[in-house]
Amino acid sequence: MFASNPLPALLHHASLWLQGYALVLVMMGVGALLERRWPAALLQSRAGQRLNMAYAGLYVALAEAARPLTAAASVAIVNAFGGGMVVLVSRGWGALASFVIVLLTIDFLEYAFHRLQHTWPVLWKLHSLHHSAVDFNVTITLRHHWLEVLIKGCLLYPIVGVLFKVEPWIVGATSVVFMFGNYFAHLNLRVDLGRYVTWVNNPQYHRLHHSIRAEHFNHNFTQLLPLWDHVFGTRWVPAKHEWPATGLDDGTQPRSLLGAFSWPLGQHATRDAVPAHKPVAVLDKEAK
Repeated sequence: MFASNPLPALLHHASLWLQGYALVLVMMGVGALLERRWPAALLQSRAGQRLNMAYAGLYVALAEAARPLTAAASVAIVNAFGGGMVVLVSRGWGALASFVIVLLTIDFLEYAFHRLQHTWPVLWKLHSLHHSAVDFNVTITLRHHWLEVLIKGCLLYPIVGVLFKVEPWIVGATSVVFMFGNYFAHLNLRVDLGRYVTWVNNPQYHRLHHSIRAEHFNHNFTQLLPLWDHVFGTRWVPAKHEWPATGLDDGTQPRSLLGAFSWPLGQHATRDAVPAHKPVAVLDKEAK
């Protein structure tokens, strides 16, 4: 006989998935309203948007299923390094400083990992699912390969716990900022930020990262703050009317939920066509 009944745990995770997916639908719904009012590109595929929304539900479900594993890995890694090298203040103005420190640290880690995704072919095969979107809009926000949840949860985010001993609510507050920033950056929204266009990641700045034009390759990697692109020389400041087409240069993209789920193993992983966003290693080799 089983030592315990797994049904309550399954129902708990199902409830969390339902809440998470409901939030996704709300964010995409609000984004869609903004896109309808001020679109950057017209006549986008409704079928593609429905596929993205369905995949978002699958992505959230897989992320929830992976949560016990990523949590266990995080705890093990953090404990192995002593549970946090620097203790951050969690009250008063010190809490605000701690929030900024954690925010900048996570943003830098996201930037560094994003650079690796365009450098290592194995990571690019996963990441190219996100870049395969021909229609750039709010529904592609979660169009990332589900294996990236495990990679980030087990290897990337624990670094924050190794560096800092910080109250969970501060990390949670930064997560909210990144969530809103991520949806905002993927909007099909023609918004002109003028002189502030490189202050925070935004629809035009990030659209250039998805561009199929060669001059835009391997630029604008930031998750939230273009500061990192400026520091490491990967910033491309968009011109006022620079709203390029997006996707892979051969137009390859998943046509079904199964195609998105198995993306690295499908036709795109073996075909000779080179993606619009070539890994840095490929660009270096061509330059020689």
